[in-house]
Amino acid sequence: MSTVQRNSIPNPSPSTIYTSIRFNPKDRRTFLGGSDARIIIGDDEAKLIRLWREKRGEAEPEDLSDNLMVQLGSVTEDLNRRWYERNTGYAVKDVQKRIQHPVHKWMAATLDGLVDPGGAVFEAKFMLPWTFTEEAAENTWRSCSTICG
Repeated sequence: MSTVQRNSIPNPSPSTIYTSIRFNPKDRRTFLGGSDARIIIGDDEAKLIRLWREKRGEAEPEDLSDNLMVQLGSVTEDLNRRWYERNTGYAVKDVQKRIQHPVHKWMAATLDGLVDPGGAVFEAKFMLPWTFTEEAAENTWRSCSTICG
């Protein structure tokens, strides 16, 4: 995987243009992240209203501890990272680094990692093989590119 290039000039790494921030679960109310972007650009009005209420402090964030897909994603993230490193020869660094946009402070993300060398964002997503669609891949790409530019 390499960093996308425009006019033969490599894009700067997110770690060089974004500010690292400390994570506090309560901070989720003060910024929009990748999961939020997916809801905002989606078509589920109930989820959008719930997100709006969460950001205003009128509702608690959804408890995902019993969501099997979320839990499988959490436990396979390290496996996916090690598999990527083994098969590409590239290292993944800055795992779970929280970054904030330098101008739009309301935009932030927790990175699954940065590919070294190059600084491309490494995003580990868990999808069951029978649920994979091009639309799901596109939605993941859009939410990642919204936050990481």
